[in-house]
Amino acid sequence: MNKGEKFEMFISQIMHKKFLPVIISSKMLRSMDLGQVDVAILKKILPSRSQSVLILIECKCTYYPTKKQILRLKRTQDYLSRVLGIETKFEVKFCQKD
Repeated sequence: MNKGEKFEMFISQIMHKKFLPVIISSKMLRSMDLGQVDVAILKKILPSRSQSVLILIECKCTYYPTKKQILRLKRTQDYLSRVLGIETKFEVKFCQKD
């Protein structure tokens, strides 16, 4: 397992303990020429409300996402927001350099 995979697993474990995990098919996203999502969670906007926001997380260890990659992930964000009818946010998490 490489450093990027370990970091993605670390972020996934933290986020999935705190929030509701969401599984999004990479195969479906690829078939629509959309960006693949590393980690996805549903987070309640306010504890007293039932409304949630879908957060898409890209995990990076080696370099910043390219403009092309960000564009594809933004298209994924837009698509999922329209299909699910909920607000979505996109985040990039970076690991520390050794």
